[in-house]
Amino acid sequence: MKLLKTLLVLASLVPVVACAENLFKNSDMNGSGGWKGDRKYETVDGNRALSLSAEKKKIVSFSQDVKSKGITDLVLKFRYKTSDYKGRGLELRGKRDDGSSTFRTSDLKADDKWHAYTWNFSHVRGSETILFSIELLEGEGKVLFDDITVEPKG
Repeated sequence: MKLLKTLLVLASLVPVVACAENLFKNSDMNGSGGWKGDRKYETVDGNRALSLSAEKKKIVSFSQDVKSKGITDLVLKFRYKTSDYKGRGLELRGKRDDGSSTFRTSDLKADDKWHAYTWNFSHVRGSETILFSIELLEGEGKVLFDDITVEPKG
């Protein structure tokens, strides 16, 4: 009987361990809350996605704050799709409470297919919040984003 109770307790913990918590609000784009910036929403392939239209002379972006107190590493994931973007690429930025930031710049594939992107962000450095921004560098064309998550790495 004691073994059965132990097994039941362990089984009840499996979903907690297996499912990391997404720290972004509205990552499924079903509402308009959570995200700030130059974004718009549109339905593509039967799914609501966030849209950024590039500009030739300025960076366009969207962002959201994440509570990171007690967390050392985060993982940012999303999908993107573009058929016509021509420009300098995408810049991902994590800005800490003290104003310092860490960023990564990447090229985008303009082939009208969904592409998965993952950034292991190990630069929390004790900050209680991180402002994550996705910035489309100067250029032209439109890029769609979906399934945007940030979770504690574990």
